[in-house]
Amino acid sequence: MTLIENPFNEVVRKGTEISGARLVGFLAAPSGRPEGDAVEVAAAIPADWQGQPLCLKIVSADGLYESRNAYAVAPDWVGGRADLSYPSTHEKEALAYPGSQIAGLVSLGDCRQSLGQVAPIFWGRNVETGFAVLLNTARSDETFLTFPDQPDLEDVTCEATRSELRTAFDTRCDLPPGVVAMGTIEAVVVSFKNGEMGPEEHLSLRFGAAP
Repeated sequence: MTLIENPFNEVVRKGTEISGARLVGFLAAPSGRPEGDAVEVAAAIPADWQGQPLCLKIVSADGLYESRNAYAVAPDWVGGRADLSYPSTHEKEALAYPGSQIAGLVSLGDCRQSLGQVAPIFWGRNVETGFAVLLNTARSDETFLTFPDQPDLEDVTCEATRSELRTAFDTRCDLPPGVVAMGTIEAVVVSFKNGEMGPEEHLSLRFGAAP
């Protein structure tokens, strides 16, 4: 993976900015602070993304730390996990957040395109399993993740994230372990607020090597 952005696009804000994005994270991260003094990021990148750009987006729950950078996938990429160059100049601020308060994902296409296919990232060293989807549901009362094309998978009941400031995302959906082997999962987010169902959000989740 080759980092395209120069300089690296990263910001630490004094005040929050509200984003309209519903899907904010698709990742595996430690519950506490990552190990080490440098930000380490990897991603599970599908084989059929070869030769195309991808966008890595990272944001803290309070919205004060954010980065957004494009990378080029090698033309001969065969799929799997890859380390992503992350030349942060704000390591102290980024690493101050526990993994539970960081969201991130990679999406196919450069950072100017709307989200389509997304793949998970690994935030921190020695993080292997436990993928979760992080959402901004505008403080919905209940949120569920369903898998219409996989009737054997049970719906996921999502939970509110444990953070005082939940500006960028407020809900966590832990994915069943078996979905990783499926390669591609089509999921639907359904939220309820004050007894009313909000609009559905369709997600195309990719898991690395499988096309």
